[in-house]
Amino acid sequence: MKKTGIITIHSDLNYGAALQAYALNQILRIKGYDSQIINYIKIPNHPRVYPFPKNIAYKLMNMPRLYRYRKFLKSSVTAKEWHSVDELMNGFNEPFDILISGSDQVWNPTCGGLIDKLNPVYYLAFANKNKYKKVAYASSLGSYKFNEEEKPYIKKWLGEYEHLSTRETTGSEHLKEILGTEVKVVLDPTLLLNEGEWMKAAAPVRIKDKYILVYYIDEISECVEYARKIADKTGWKVAMMTNTARRFPGVDINIPFCGPAQFLWLFTNARYVVTNSFHGTAFAVNFNKDFISVIKRNSPQRAQTLLNNVGLPERLLTDISQINRLGDHVDFTQANIKLEALRKDSINYLINAIEN
Repeated sequence: MKKTGIITIHSDLNYGAALQAYALNQILRIKGYDSQIINYIKIPNHPRVYPFPKNIAYKLMNMPRLYRYRKFLKSSVTAKEWHSVDELMNGFNEPFDILISGSDQVWNPTCGGLIDKLNPVYYLAFANKNKYKKVAYASSLGSYKFNEEEKPYIKKWLGEYEHLSTRETTGSEHLKEILGTEVKVVLDPTLLLNEGEWMKAAAPVRIKDKYILVYYIDEISECVEYARKIADKTGWKVAMMTNTARRFPGVDINIPFCGPAQFLWLFTNARYVVTNSFHGTAFAVNFNKDFISVIKRNSPQRAQTLLNNVGLPERLLTDISQINRLGDHVDFTQANIKLEALRKDSINYLINAIEN
C-alpha cells in the first residue's frame, strides 16, 4: 500500500481549510492509500490581537471551537508536528512514497504564514525529489500573480513535480505562462466526497426549528438581508454560525463556536442556505440544498466557475431584487450529472498522478 503525505493549510480555524484538508485525505483513504496530512502548524495569516485582559477572554471563549477543530482532524494528521519552516526544510525524512501539495490557497503568499513571502513548505521544497514523488492536487494561487523575483523559485520548486493541477482556470493559465506546461484544473477536494460520505464526519447541533442557514465571509449584513427575505416568505428562522455569543440583528438563532463537524450537520439539515462563501456554495450544491450564493465582490471567480460548471449560474445574485426571479426550489437534476462527471474526472487525475 502506497503512503501519501499531504501538505496543506489545515491548522487555521477556518471551515473551508479544515474541510478541504479532511476531504483530500479521506478520498485517498477510500481509494486504498495509507494517507496522512503532514501536521505543519503554520503561523496564522491574520491573528486576532487584543490587549490584556481581552486577550485572555478571547482565548477562553475560543477554546471550544479550537477543541472541535482539533478533534475533527485528529485521525487525519500525523502525530508528529512541525512548527516552523526550518523544522521541515532541515532533514525531512518521513516514510511516505508520494507527497501531495493539497488544495486551498497554498500557493498564495498572502496565505502562507510568512507575511507576503513565498513559503517553500507549500511547494514541497523540503522534500528530496530523488526520494519522494511530488504531486499537486488543486493547489491554488487565489487571485495572486507571481512577480519577477518570485518566478525563478516557482520554476525551480514546481519543476520538481511530476503532476501539476490547480483549482482555478486563472491560476492554471498564469502557471502555464511561467512554466511552459499545461496545468490541469480540478475540483476543490470538498466536492470529491458525496453527502453520505460527509455525514460520517458530522456532529449534531440542537435546533428544533426549521431554519435558513447563513454562512458568510466578511460581509454579514448583506447575507442576513437575503436570508430575511426568504424567512419572511417561508416563516422559517434565520440561523447563523458565529464566533461570538452576541446575536447579529436580523438573526433568530445564533450558533456560536462551531467546528467543522457541526458545520456539516447544519448544512445537511438546513431548509435553505444563504452564503457568500465559495465553500458554502460548494456544500449547498453538493448537498442539493435550495440556496442563494451572494456575490463576493472582491473574489467572485470561484463561485462563478463552480455554478457555471454545474449549470446553475442564476443562483449567484448581485442584487437582492434578483430574488424575485428565482423559483421556490432548485432543480439539481442536471447539476448532479455534471458534478458527478467533474468528480470522476478529478479523482481519475489524482489516482493517475499517484500511480503513473
